[in-house]
Amino acid sequence: MTKKTTAGFIGLGDQGAPIARRIVDAGFPLTIWARREASTVAFSDTPAKVATTPAALAAECDIIGICVVNDGDVREVTIDSGLLGAMRPGSVLAIHSTLLPETVVDIDAAARERGVHVLDAPVSGGHNGAKTGTMTVMVGGTDEALDLARPVFDSFARLVAHLGPVGSGQLIKLLNNNLAYANVVASIDALDLAEQLGMDRQVAIEVMKLSSGASGGLGIVADPRTFRKISGPGSNLPKDVHHLGEVAEAKGLGDSPLLAMSRSAQAKIADFAGRLGQS
Repeated sequence: MTKKTTAGFIGLGDQGAPIARRIVDAGFPLTIWARREASTVAFSDTPAKVATTPAALAAECDIIGICVVNDGDVREVTIDSGLLGAMRPGSVLAIHSTLLPETVVDIDAAARERGVHVLDAPVSGGHNGAKTGTMTVMVGGTDEALDLARPVFDSFARLVAHLGPVGSGQLIKLLNNNLAYANVVASIDALDLAEQLGMDRQVAIEVMKLSSGASGGLGIVADPRTFRKISGPGSNLPKDVHHLGEVAEAKGLGDSPLLAMSRSAQAKIADFAGRLGQS
């Protein structure tokens, strides 16, 4: 791929918008589409074009990134909207959402009939990582498809890891997210214990953030923006916990201690948010 490769992006939310901004700022011709016009206004100061429909976007692009919320949204925007049917043979569909592995496997099967590559490419790093170009992209798919997509991924990621065939990226992303939720639970417990022992919670956070007790989960608890996102009504936590549980149970691994911790996270986080006055 060269800088003239045309990119498309759908899903201009908290992570998707800064990812798309990194892509266009890197010099890739970019076309975007969103259900709400307000989502595209932020790109009015860039060369990005706004497509009238997903299918119109697909007809112009060599690689298309999808960063919508859940499995149903991805199926709707890729298949029901006509996007996949309008993609050119040899083009790449990169799914950055966190889904059940079987969802991307099904989409890949439909794409192969059209000669379209699918990359299962969920991302981690949140809003801040997207803005700074330090995302992790966890890729499932062929070497050929990844070679085509890597220059675009490199515009917003510091690590592009190839895990195996389509579906592999979702497996590691679900495991990663559930580990983060378990770390959030442990961090909340640690902070509660610190207060019960007479320590100031904020001081405890600052000490542990720079010490051996640091974790991504503690970072989530310590960052008000990120904690509101994980504790609010739009949180992906219930979906991510359910999906990993479904995958694990299908393999006879549903009694994993990690799953037990992540399944307790929603109630623990809601309680903590209430005590912070965020509920």
